[in-house]
Amino acid sequence: MTPTPEFEIAIVGGGPAGLSAALILGRSRRATVLFDAGAPRNAPAAGAHNVFTRDGTSPHELHRIGRQQLTPYPSVAVREVQVVDAARAEDGTFVLTDADGRRTTAAQVILATGVVDELPPIDGLRALWGSGVFHCPYCHGWEVQDRPFVLLAQSPHALQLARALRGWSTDLTICPVPPFVIDAEEQRALSELGVRFRAPVQRLVAGSDGTVADVVLTTGEHLGPAAVFTSAPVRQRSHLPEKLGCLLHTEGMFAGQIQVDDHGATGVPGLYAVGDAAQGPQQVIVAAAEGTMMGGFVNGMLLLAGDLPRGVVAQGTKGA
Repeated sequence: MTPTPEFEIAIVGGGPAGLSAALILGRSRRATVLFDAGAPRNAPAAGAHNVFTRDGTSPHELHRIGRQQLTPYPSVAVREVQVVDAARAEDGTFVLTDADGRRTTAAQVILATGVVDELPPIDGLRALWGSGVFHCPYCHGWEVQDRPFVLLAQSPHALQLARALRGWSTDLTICPVPPFVIDAEEQRALSELGVRFRAPVQRLVAGSDGTVADVVLTTGEHLGPAAVFTSAPVRQRSHLPEKLGCLLHTEGMFAGQIQVDDHGATGVPGLYAVGDAAQGPQQVIVAAAEGTMMGGFVNGMLLLAGDLPRGVVAQGTKGA
């Protein structure tokens, strides 16, 4: 007889998507385990924006609130450890191995593992990420509005981003990041909008307040203080999606993200992906909404299949 999985649902990743999925599943009385190793993508940012009722709240505070609001639900166990390996058994059960060597079994898995920004190798950039260098004008444009903007163009996405950035500043300079090259037709179209083009950036000089005090080009030219944006591509934070058989987008606006259908299903039975790891807009409020919808969808599918919730965690208590 096949043993019953320890949990009905395992959520890997404790960001906005994972926490929201855990919340609705807890309220649905599903035996759920949330693996939360910390270190969210937006940790360097001073505040998360466009978050309903929480605009400007620090990512750490949002995470604290999200974790705290899981405490009333005994069916949710939280483990502060990274999942380092995963496999799907012949009977469809998922086996997750964490960094402590503990094996956990679950009938369904939601990947909320996030992505990593592939920042260009420019001296001084990484230290300024989140304070002087940004990826999203909707998240940071208000705070730096009407300053000179410098866009580091790494991919075709930069051309769309350049047009969007003009909503927050018309003082915009584009600097390509080799080997990416902007063709003459695109340069002409953007030049007609008042966008300037300069040589690649050699280094960024940090100001005492964490902003960019100077942008130094490979030609030796100094652009002075600026808010710097980048069209950096992303890669999966975890190897688990590919290990479990997920397909990734290799080109276009979703390059590097997991291919999912309208319900977040990956194509692997019982395996779902939400948040920045999966295709779609990369914003805190969107990730949280996806997590909520994903948790409701998984619970609904289980109910339709006749699987009533267990009500409490199969083994251990919260934090076990």
